[in-house]
Formats: sequence, C-alpha cells, structure tokens
Amino acid sequence: MNDIVDIVDIAMNNIVDIDLLGTGDPGCIPALEDPLTGRRKLRIKPFGRSSGPEAAIIGGTVSSVLGNLTEQNRRDVANSLEYATHVAHQKTREDEGYERFWEEYMDCLFRIGWDKTRNEWSNLSLVDTTSDIQTFCDYVTDNIRKDPLYTQEEKDLIIQGLEIIRSQTSKQEFFRRFTVRKSRGTLGICTASVENDVLKLRFSAFMFSCDADVEDFIVTSIAYITFDAKKGIVGARADQCTIDRLRAQIEEELEQASGDYINEFDI
Repeated sequence: MNDIVDIVDIAMNNIVDIDLLGTGDPGCIPALEDPLTGRRKLRIKPFGRSSGPEAAIIGGTVSSVLGNLTEQNRRDVANSLEYATHVAHQKTREDEGYERFWEEYMDCLFRIGWDKTRNEWSNLSLVDTTSDIQTFCDYVTDNIRKDPLYTQEEKDLIIQGLEIIRSQTSKQEFFRRFTVRKSRGTLGICTASVENDVLKLRFSAFMFSCDADVEDFIVTSIAYITFDAKKGIVGARADQCTIDRLRAQIEEELEQASGDYINEFDI
C-alpha cells in the first residue's frame, strides 16, 4: 500500500474535511461535533493513563495492554484497533453477519503496519464448557480462562473488563452498539504485549448465530437459545517502520471520523 488514503477513499468517501480545533487536553484528541448535542466530542485515549497494565473497550473488542508497553506502543495499538474498527463498520452493513466485518477488520489491520503471524477459525460447542455457563459472557469467559494463547495476567485483565461491562448498564449499552446485529453477535478480545522487543497483538474473535433475535451478547441467558458459535484466533506483529510512517495520517483520519468507538475501564 502506497498511502493510507487509498484505504480511506474506499471506506470513508462520505467524510467531509473539518477545520479541527485544539482542546488543550493532553488526554484527548479533538473529533467531530456530536450530531445530537452540537458540542465537540473528544476522541478518548484508551491507554496511557498509567504505565502499568490497562484495559479498555474499543468498538466490540475488550482490549488490554501489559505494563511493558511504552507510551508510544499504547498509542499505536489504540490507533490501529480504533482505525480497523472504523473501517470495518464503514464497509459492512447492519443486515450482514460478522464474518465480513472481521475480514475487513483484519484486512485493514494487516495493511496499516501489522504482519499476520496466525489466522485460524474453528466452530465451538457447548459440550466443552463447564456446567455453570448461563450467559454469552460466561461462555466467552470460560473459553478465555482455558485458552493457552493468553498469559494469566492477560486473562485477569480481560475477564475483569468483561465483568465491568456485565455490571455497568452504561458500558453494556455502549458495547451493544458494536456487538449485536439482530440474531447475530460478536465479541472480540485483544491483548497487546512486547516480546523480545517486538510489539505483538493476539485476538480471539467470537461470533454467534442464534435462532432468535438477541438484545445483548453479555447478559442474555443462553438457556433457551439455540446458537452456533465460531472463534477466530489471530496473531500479528508490528512492522514498526510502517506504523511510524502512517501514524500521523491515521490519527488525522480518526480526528475527522464521527465514530465514538472507545470506552475506558478503571482497572
């Protein structure tokens, strides 16, 4: 790819250039005005509030970073996940399932500075879960607990994030916007870490197809719902030269985008 504008022309050709004003707040980046209130919204920085482990909601994904990430690492991870979320939502429709969403999401990610190291998809079954599974959130949590893909520290961060969503109505409502399409749903997990001086991402992308419309894929009981579940495991490593080259352009596009994709956790 010669320039990230090539992606933007395809995915976001309806965006209008706006003369953005600075906010003076180092924790936020200016974004478009809120179409409902007319006030300028702030693009939230999901990571960087501490130098330790952190977690946040970015679109339909619960994302975590470990303490060995630098401030720049955290910024690059946040930019990449937010941008991939934005592009994938621009290029898919509400009446579609989430298979194409994740295809567009990963395709975007691999074009903006991340090299694919793993990409595997499989069908899941309730047979392999424990007996106390009651909700879709329980289903995902049970799967993550047993997944050797993640360290215990990463599992603790992600599961704590899921529990916060489950217990707070405002976060459920925010998460629902990105994870429910009538009878089909998705829930993403992403962890970022530095290994041997290389920034890496690991994803678990869960997709559900149900026999009835579902209001919420966090607290809805699965007792009376028949569903098929699929899981994607994706790994990526940073091509730091490409990320450095595209950083300013990605941030400029995100400043112009009207999407509100980030919600923070106090962990």
